[in-house]
Amino acid sequence: MGFISYPRTAAELRAVLSLGYQEVLRLLRTKQLRINLRSYLRHLFKENQYDDQAIDQLNKKLFAWQEARKEAGLPCGALVYHHSGVRNLHGFKITMIQYEKKADRAIYVKEREKEFRPIRKAWLKDIAVRNAKELEAAGIPRSEIEKMAKYGITPTDSNGKPWYQVHHRLPLDDGGTNDPKNFILIRNDVEHRAVHGYYNPAELRIDRLAYGSIAEVALPMPPEDTIIYPNPALGYVAEIVPHADFLEIYHDD
Repeated sequence: MGFISYPRTAAELRAVLSLGYQEVLRLLRTKQLRINLRSYLRHLFKENQYDDQAIDQLNKKLFAWQEARKEAGLPCGALVYHHSGVRNLHGFKITMIQYEKKADRAIYVKEREKEFRPIRKAWLKDIAVRNAKELEAAGIPRSEIEKMAKYGITPTDSNGKPWYQVHHRLPLDDGGTNDPKNFILIRNDVEHRAVHGYYNPAELRIDRLAYGSIAEVALPMPPEDTIIYPNPALGYVAEIVPHADFLEIYHDD
């Protein structure tokens, strides 16, 4: 089989991987190779049979990526997976935390469903009044801010679909609370979906974690000095970066 610049089938993906991982990264960086990121990562996990220990190493490598940026004098950011393209969320910080998935799921459901909803509603009303200028500067129309203030609902797009989500800075499943200080309004697509993208090392590890168990994960934490993301006025935006930047962490040194 000759070189395939855009692999689509499992056989074609295997052929590309047979070139060696560093060669694949080189081809991606020189734009001689294009891949469907989700299909490629799915195939990579199947081929390499990643286990908990291997995924723990991915978390450490992602944290090391941030530390290298810091040493180079670059600002904070979080490299996150999204099937439409990898993003660097400027202002986010990758933090290694001991993540414990709550054993009592009834408590989690109570916090998520019963407690969160009324507190979220009150918080949305509050920031729509106190932080109206910040919200509008971040791109939310005045009409949507007025709806937030009146009804305590998240902004919607022109089709009436949720445009933003109220995101827990520290997840409820890991010691995070429904204290409004733990909230941030984050754009649904792509930022919120990218934060929770399945192939992020933290999400992979959390997904495999048994209830009541603990694992160290590299969690993307939002900036503390804003109640909305993105916030261009503060330089907090999502930058599209090459697939190879993200795939570098999946290379087994």
